[in-house]
Amino acid sequence: MKFTMEWTCVMLVVLTLMHPIACTGVNDDDFAAKMEMVQRMRNINGMPVLYNAKSAQKSDTPIWGVDEVDGIFDTLLERAAAIKSTALVDLLKHFRNLWKPSQEDVFRDSEFNPEETMRYLEQETKMLVGIWALQNVSRTCLDHMERYLSDYSNSVTYARQMVHSYGDYPSLENLEFLYTTSSLGNMEECQLTKEWNPDAPFEASYCIVIYPLFDTGVYVVTGLCVPASCSATDLYQMTEGIPLAGPELIYNCVAPYPWNAGAIATLCICCGFLLIVIIGTLYHVTAHKNIQYTMSLTMEVIKEAIKKRHVENVYESALTTDDAEEVKGVDMVKSKDQSEPELQNGKGATNGHAMHVEMVESNEHFIVDTDAARKRLNKLGFIDTLLMGFSSIRNGSKILNTEQTAGSLACLNGIRVLSMFWIILGHTFSFQLGFMDDYRYPIDVIFPSFSFCVIVNSTVSVDVFFMLSGLLLTYLTLKHMKKVNGKMNWFIFYFHRLWRITPTYMIALAIWASLAIHMGEGPLKTSFFEDVADLCRERWWTHLLYINNLYPFPGDLNASCMGWAWYLANDMQFFIISPFILYLLYKKPKIGMIVIATLCLGSFGITAYLATYYGSPVWNHPAYNNNTQVVYGNPNADVIYGKPYCRIPAYLVGMVAGYIFYKQHGKPVKMSKFLNGFLWVLATGVALGVLFGPYRQPGNEFPQYASVLYLVFSRFSFAVAVAWVAFACVFGYGGPVNAFLSWGFWAPLSRITFGAYLLHPTLIYVIYLTAKSFYHVTYMQYALTFISNTVVSYFAAFLLSLFVEGPVMSIEKALLGGVGKKKIK
Repeated sequence: MKFTMEWTCVMLVVLTLMHPIACTGVNDDDFAAKMEMVQRMRNINGMPVLYNAKSAQKSDTPIWGVDEVDGIFDTLLERAAAIKSTALVDLLKHFRNLWKPSQEDVFRDSEFNPEETMRYLEQETKMLVGIWALQNVSRTCLDHMERYLSDYSNSVTYARQMVHSYGDYPSLENLEFLYTTSSLGNMEECQLTKEWNPDAPFEASYCIVIYPLFDTGVYVVTGLCVPASCSATDLYQMTEGIPLAGPELIYNCVAPYPWNAGAIATLCICCGFLLIVIIGTLYHVTAHKNIQYTMSLTMEVIKEAIKKRHVENVYESALTTDDAEEVKGVDMVKSKDQSEPELQNGKGATNGHAMHVEMVESNEHFIVDTDAARKRLNKLGFIDTLLMGFSSIRNGSKILNTEQTAGSLACLNGIRVLSMFWIILGHTFSFQLGFMDDYRYPIDVIFPSFSFCVIVNSTVSVDVFFMLSGLLLTYLTLKHMKKVNGKMNWFIFYFHRLWRITPTYMIALAIWASLAIHMGEGPLKTSFFEDVADLCRERWWTHLLYINNLYPFPGDLNASCMGWAWYLANDMQFFIISPFILYLLYKKPKIGMIVIATLCLGSFGITAYLATYYGSPVWNHPAYNNNTQVVYGNPNADVIYGKPYCRIPAYLVGMVAGYIFYKQHGKPVKMSKFLNGFLWVLATGVALGVLFGPYRQPGNEFPQYASVLYLVFSRFSFAVAVAWVAFACVFGYGGPVNAFLSWGFWAPLSRITFGAYLLHPTLIYVIYLTAKSFYHVTYMQYALTFISNTVVSYFAAFLLSLFVEGPVMSIEKALLGGVGKKKIK
């Protein structure tokens, strides 16, 4: 059979998928109605008509029964296979499936024969598909496509290579035995068609076609190789006319993605941060020492001039540097690398000496020049603090410093980093679920295994973050309140938190929503990140206001702009209400503890009610009812997981632990070895019970009451267990556990864990979406992928801290560093 342009449209689909439309719940009447509608729209006559037994009985024309039709189709399929017409094979299978289910279905034609039917099907396909396609497809694409298929029919090498790069023909056997019908083919083989075949008449482009599988909600993905002149829109126009299947097809082609305004703006902002870091670094290298020397001379002159007023420690009160060690380093005139003025800038030394001489000449001149010197000192201090805060050398050395200061609760660094590793471990697997070549092995073997509980229940690692957040907030704030006699600047309290988190958070969101789509190329990347961009354009402001876990209510974390940021919303909401509790803990501790207990009990009650009413399951157990679907129209609606009233207990555990640390700070805690050992065993047992308690062998039910109890108390219990570990380590009962968790190696990683949390999903998805093939899951592959994801995430977090977080904090310290400090008089 000759390949024509009209057959092109069918070939695009049928070379890669079969049309199981008859299995999707569409009956013959629906199919005939759609065909008739197409006929009316396109004014085409002679559409194949399906007759049922009742209409056939009204006619004297001979009726072809099912057996006869099957025999004819067998003959047709053999002939189509002989001429390698996959398109015709698939089309014939489609018509056969429509007739086969009912024993009364017939095809009514008095002169029916295989040859005529073959010509008839070709003719109808041309009219149904070709005319529609020719109306909207570019001429170049049509010419190249016709040439491509013609050359393939003549076994030209480049065309055979293009077809060979297609994804495998999806079959129901793959669905039955591997739980998948998707295949990407070979992207590089397609893209290198012209390079490997210089005589090829055009460049080749790799695309994928996506379409729904029956009514399962599962989508099939298959790789295609087409002329580069054909866009995804062209491909859709070509195949839209295929009955029933055409309108459901989605095409994505691998090509450079156009830069939109959002991506350009994000890139400019990132470049702006890069520029100020370069400026700060150059300042650090070239001018910082000279400025420090000038400032030290100025300070010495001021001290000498006002010595008669008996003012002490003026320099430390006036200078707005942000590190105590830096203040000490420039407190006096000379330092190790500033032994002589001539080693610095001669001009600076001369100016300083001249100022000294002028200021001792007369008392009147002394007053005027002291004011000028004071202003100059403040100005230089502000500039130095600001620009040094931008320096990559200074910020990098801070991040990489492994020294532990006294009272720093060093064990919390290890807990924080290990919890972040655990989160990445869970996301490494959960994000990979859409990119596997064999789902049956993970579903039937890995998921039900006992050890997989560590992955499934890795979500409790987020509760460790909640506990640490509450602990540090309470411990540090109460210490500060004690220092200032309870006179807190609550405006600065809130401002510092917002300024510390929001800019870095928004940069990470912008990278996720607009720049990630430009990172590499892959068959699935474009459509995925286009969906992300659409969601973020609609809901980015909910992240800025930290209400993305509440709006739209109840929400779906899988349909959120930045799904994993629900944690940041919860943490900010807890922070907002914390001053009320902190004030009570400082002024009236007993009432504060009662409030904490009341909030915990209220959260338990709400979670228990929601878990019972909505039939929420744990682990991989099915839901106990469909109330979530009934009430919200979405079985994945987030009614518990991301809600602050269900997640606050872990934070409150941290606040209690922080209060205990504050009260016991500097005081020894006496505990017998027996009690210490018992509490360690108890904490370990609780943690293991939370991780492995819900495990059941396949087929064993997990009763709903147990599920409710687990959902109510599991996260709270795990937080208590980890809080005990922190307590034991801080107060000398941690032994080797404390030595490990307080290891200096964790300190640098702990400082950039916030950035790792923000960026790791973006990077993992970029890695998965730019892969040229699906992942074949094995334990070794999973381990190596987890390690690579962790390393890449922390490296990116280091850069984020160096170029965004550090400069942002520098601006705050330069602007507010002098708040509350003494003025020079």
